[in-house]
Amino acid sequence: MRRVVWASPESGYAVVRVHDGEDEVTAVGTLGPLADDPDGLIDSFVALEGRWESHAVHGRQFRASGFLQGLPRTLHGLELYLASAGVLGIGPKLAARIVEAFGVRSLAVLEGSPERLTEISGIGVKRAQAIASKWADDEEGRSLVVTLRGLGMSARMVERIRKRFGDRASHVVHREPYRLSEEVRGVGFKTADTLAAQLGLPPDAPERVRAAIIHCLRTGEQDGHIYLPRVELHSRVARIDVPTDGIEDALHGLLLDRRVALEGDAVYAPERLAEERLSASLLSERVSAEGEPATAKEVETAARLEGVELDPLQAEAVATALGGGVVVITGGPGTGKTTLVKVLIRAAILRQERWLLASPTGRAARRLEEATGSPASTLHRLLEYNPGEGGFGRGASNPLEGDGLVIDEVSMVDQSLLTAFLAALPPPPFPLVLVGDADQLPSVGPGAVLADLIASETVPVVRLQRIYRQGDRSGIVVGAAEILAGRVPESGEKAGWDDFFLVHRDDPNRARAALVTIVAERLAAKGFDPMRQVQVLAPMRRGPLGTHALNEALQARLNPDGAVIERKGCNLRVGDRVICVRNRYDVEVFNGDVGRIAAKEPAGLRVDFSGREVSWTWDEINTLELAYAVTIHKSQGSEYPAVVVALARGHHVMLRRNLFYTAVTRAKRFLCVVGDGQAWRRAVSESRREVRHTKLAERLVEACSAPNVPDALFGDWPDDELDGV
Repeated sequence: MRRVVWASPESGYAVVRVHDGEDEVTAVGTLGPLADDPDGLIDSFVALEGRWESHAVHGRQFRASGFLQGLPRTLHGLELYLASAGVLGIGPKLAARIVEAFGVRSLAVLEGSPERLTEISGIGVKRAQAIASKWADDEEGRSLVVTLRGLGMSARMVERIRKRFGDRASHVVHREPYRLSEEVRGVGFKTADTLAAQLGLPPDAPERVRAAIIHCLRTGEQDGHIYLPRVELHSRVARIDVPTDGIEDALHGLLLDRRVALEGDAVYAPERLAEERLSASLLSERVSAEGEPATAKEVETAARLEGVELDPLQAEAVATALGGGVVVITGGPGTGKTTLVKVLIRAAILRQERWLLASPTGRAARRLEEATGSPASTLHRLLEYNPGEGGFGRGASNPLEGDGLVIDEVSMVDQSLLTAFLAALPPPPFPLVLVGDADQLPSVGPGAVLADLIASETVPVVRLQRIYRQGDRSGIVVGAAEILAGRVPESGEKAGWDDFFLVHRDDPNRARAALVTIVAERLAAKGFDPMRQVQVLAPMRRGPLGTHALNEALQARLNPDGAVIERKGCNLRVGDRVICVRNRYDVEVFNGDVGRIAAKEPAGLRVDFSGREVSWTWDEINTLELAYAVTIHKSQGSEYPAVVVALARGHHVMLRRNLFYTAVTRAKRFLCVVGDGQAWRRAVSESRREVRHTKLAERLVEACSAPNVPDALFGDWPDDELDGV
């Protein structure tokens, strides 16, 4: 196989280029794991089953209905195989030297004539004997590697499987294949299912149905759900071609094994049900807590010291928040949420109290710290998260130390994080103030925390509606209000704004060209640094107006001469704007943090994050992506001096009012939307919010009226069916 042209990890559909012995041809089809690690499969042998077809646009191509990957048939493939077989003493460099010396007979030499390894410079008799001994002892391991690599798994994934199961890895792979998808991060149900089919497991095997249920619950969580109704679970299982006749029996077995929890018609992962119940219980205890509210004079003094004047609603919110319990403060851009928090913290200082400030992301925490002048941190850092142990250092037995807690950007908080920080709070009446915009996109993780808290009507909610930011002439603020009202805002040249413009381009290629010109020329002429002060946003990663294509175009325009980072599959250059896509607790850089590549060094890169340079090794380079353009979801919790949004018909599956609103409210001083009017109209008219299956709101209502929450977690099967469990 030469390369993967395009692949969808979700559907498994892929377009690949392969060499058939004479020519390079295109193959398409549901090739699943071939897309997991494209670079690791270059020059590997792939057998495809299917038929030739003629495509109206792409011409002659092979429609694959199945595939098999075996031992390598090329010299480069041999190098990859030897380097990834997990044999002590053979790494990438030695693998290359072995293949250089023995060519296609390299495997035969290792099998039958290992003493010939001494013909390679630098390998003595002892080292050759050690490699030969390990090669002979690890025949089962190599067989496992061939099997798993044949499924398209990367060498890193194979090693992860071997590390997880140790000596039992071969047994698990060949006898319990679905454990791979359930216990190894990165192995999906499709991969385990393909392996099970090769092993002859029937389509209606009970273990297949159970694995499908676990898979569907996990994908449901990825969609934001805390649980799945039984009927939806049946539907999801059917959509992945698993017979549904055995679902109820499979659910029964999973319940007895404590791997699912049932509550009426709702099917949960046990930890999600426990989190939701515990959160409701802990919140109900705090809602009724009464402390000592601030006096009107204290609030007035704090506001004066901050140089602001609060309206009566804001002043009352500050006084209430200082009194203990739980308070939710919500409002759109420019309504004074940050001002209120500043006065709140000032009043706490006057009362000689030490309050804690936190946000879900590092960017939002830094913004909160800059706005208030008080230290702020991410929630994970506040709770002393330990990635090695996978848990929080702060909890019920080691609660937070302080006199109150303010959490900003609560719309980004998911159910698990809510439970974690509630469990870590000191006893009531310790005050908890939750600040966020209820009209923004919900959290990436499962749950709808802010929406559920407000909907429950059990927690005091302060709704800020009066607009303060940038006075009454802010097109950004007025535009955001128009979007919430279901109307497409007027562009600046018509409405008299100088900070909000709509640029109409029907054709996506023309729209992309216009967007690049706006960023590189128009905004630069207005005094915005395109590399540091302008952020491009898009709903999706794929497509002509997705972040991939936009990043490629913007990189070519803004950083054409940056030194290329020469690493396989890497498209980065020195000077590029990049985003970290995984939490790196060791250097305090978090998922979503944006920086610039400052330099290339022998060991890796140096990346500048707001003036702080961080070392990045070559092994960690896959945690960096171009960030000239990022998805709207990735931008949550951030604000930028200037924002350019791509919003076109090609994004139709994502077009919703809260997505458009979230994009617009990321801009502080300038906003431009590029695309076509049909997309904008569709976005503002699609007011249906993303429906998430949660019960936090109703649990809060029940807990506040009857605080005794049941201890049972595993649901509603008759008690006699749980005997002996």
